[in-house]
Amino acid sequence: MSRRFDNPLGRGLPGPVEKARTLKAWVREILALPEAAVVTVSELACTLPDCPPQETVILILLPDMPPRQISMHTALLAVTRQDLEEALHAG
Repeated sequence: MSRRFDNPLGRGLPGPVEKARTLKAWVREILALPEAAVVTVSELACTLPDCPPQETVILILLPDMPPRQISMHTALLAVTRQDLEEALHAG
């Protein structure tokens, strides 16, 4: 029995790097961030009980302001623009 395997790092497939770039662009657009802002996107594994296996964490750094962290209990590749907008406005 053969199962298809899509390599998330393979060429030609939308993968985590491309998705992270998209999320960064959405954050900048939604929050109308200045060019000096730094936005990072990471996917972390959670091993705590009752914690989803993957979490997407976004960090926003602006000059002379405390860092802002947004965590979504969703895998990086599954985050939608609506998920992101809700998380940004909730946090």
